[in-house]
Amino acid sequence: MIRRLNAPDFWRISKKEYEYVAKPIPGPHPGDNCFTIIYFLRDLLKVARSAVEVKKILNNGGVLVDGKARKDMHFPLGLMDIVEIPAIGKTFRMMPDAMYNLKPVEVTKDKEYKLCKIINKKSMVGGHIQLNLHDGRSIIIKVKDPAKPKEDVYKTNDVVQIDLKSGKIADHIKFEKGKLAIVHAGINNGRKGKITKITSIIKNDVATLDEGGIEFETKMEYVFVLGDDKPVIAVGL
Repeated sequence: MIRRLNAPDFWRISKKEYEYVAKPIPGPHPGDNCFTIIYFLRDLLKVARSAVEVKKILNNGGVLVDGKARKDMHFPLGLMDIVEIPAIGKTFRMMPDAMYNLKPVEVTKDKEYKLCKIINKKSMVGGHIQLNLHDGRSIIIKVKDPAKPKEDVYKTNDVVQIDLKSGKIADHIKFEKGKLAIVHAGINNGRKGKITKITSIIKNDVATLDEGGIEFETKMEYVFVLGDDKPVIAVGL
């Protein structure tokens, strides 16, 4: 539990109505950029009126996160997570938002896919490659010939489309000029546009995006590519 006065500003809760609010458990997303299932059901969607009702919903398998039933009401929901509530027939994708930092956006298709950003990659024994993604998951890329790793086409800041049923990569979006992207952190959080320039500066790589004729700069690590002229999957934009 944390004091409501210390809760992230983007949590749409009354700061003084009660003293405490549920804190996210350690998990796939940073604590300052996620919210809990109880907050999502009770405070945002208002499909539950209390923690007791949330527990009942979860114990009955009423909330699926990335296709898996979650029973802990403190489980964190973060960037690009897919949240299904079968009882009301709705599915949401967690997206960056300029006003609320992070918000659920209802989607009606592509529920079986998730976009994940590559935050780093590692070489493994045998020349295989491990991709570490923004939501805590890792994917191993098998390499046939370590001397000529043709399978090594992935770079940090690229985005992969994950099939949630198989856990395999269904598509690959390179981080490069001309791609449509959305900013997921910093003062430009929630803004989107085409990448027009990528500038490498010591300890501070910067990307320039064009949003309807208006260009702005942000850190490269804050940029999440979505596709070419439109997102490769439905993200509610």
